[in-house]
Amino acid sequence: MCSRRQLMTALMTATLVTAAAATATGCAADAEPDRTPSPRAAAERAARVALDGFLAAYNRAEQSSDESLLDPVATGPYAETKKAGLRANRALAPAGPPESEPLRLTDPQFAIPEHGGFFVVHTDSNRDEGTDRADSRVVLVFTRPDRAGAWRVAYASVIGRADLPAFRLTPAGWAEAVAPDARDVSVPPAELSRRYARLLTDGTLDGFAPGSATTGRRAVRARDAEQPGLTARFEDRPADEGAYAPVALRTENGGALAFFASRHIDRLTLDPTAEGAVSPLTTGVRALMRGEFTDTLTRESVSTQAVVLPPATAPGRGAAFVAQAQGVVAATAS
Repeated sequence: MCSRRQLMTALMTATLVTAAAATATGCAADAEPDRTPSPRAAAERAARVALDGFLAAYNRAEQSSDESLLDPVATGPYAETKKAGLRANRALAPAGPPESEPLRLTDPQFAIPEHGGFFVVHTDSNRDEGTDRADSRVVLVFTRPDRAGAWRVAYASVIGRADLPAFRLTPAGWAEAVAPDARDVSVPPAELSRRYARLLTDGTLDGFAPGSATTGRRAVRARDAEQPGLTARFEDRPADEGAYAPVALRTENGGALAFFASRHIDRLTLDPTAEGAVSPLTTGVRALMRGEFTDTLTRESVSTQAVVLPPATAPGRGAAFVAQAQGVVAATAS
């Protein structure tokens, strides 16, 4: 037991009293508990700050139709499509969009790889309240080019709860990033964009499952091309470089949830003299269009996809689409 004088002497002769110094004065010091947050907790704290920053910038951009406000918080396919939408809104409503309720994102759940340069967060949104999509989650993929870079949203999807798989976690709580060239899933993530573009071009499934985004999308194109007086030509390209690179997280069953982008060009030629011919122009396309429409419209779109990749050993199963969104980013008329 130390006397009051001994304690005062120890405190006055050193700025920091170590256990050894305390022992030298004849007292025993109790060890302070380590309150340093774990690396996983620190990473989630940084992820929450990034999510809050994105949401604030998103709402300011929506209220003003100012695409530049997204520059600090968005990148890749999400930035390209969202900015095009804001440009169209500004062209359609120069005085500003009508008042709307700000986007709210609640109940965020984070899946953060220890290494990999990205993280995934899924949340509830107020935008689907009272709709048939109310039981769904907004899934955002944040990426950054290096450890010193800012986190920005590269992919945004709306996925039903039943379609959102559980992620595999380490004992420390880290999610597991799937390597771009991984061969233990039905399609290596790095090949998703290229294979999907080829699928839409020639119908080769090559690791994808039949469905509305694959065989169904080709059927819709064939139907659209048969409209009276309309000739349609399609070109599909991969979009997988830089900020458009695919990302994937390991799921509990050994498969993965992957996000990837693709680019699509539709060239539509109209014969206005044909009976029942309908112009392919829409209000949104007109807002982005360059040139004057006579009979030809070329639309460029970016499509983002979320797919569940089963393990490569799963018999007879291909990559299944759980979300897809496509937006026109440019249009040229002639």
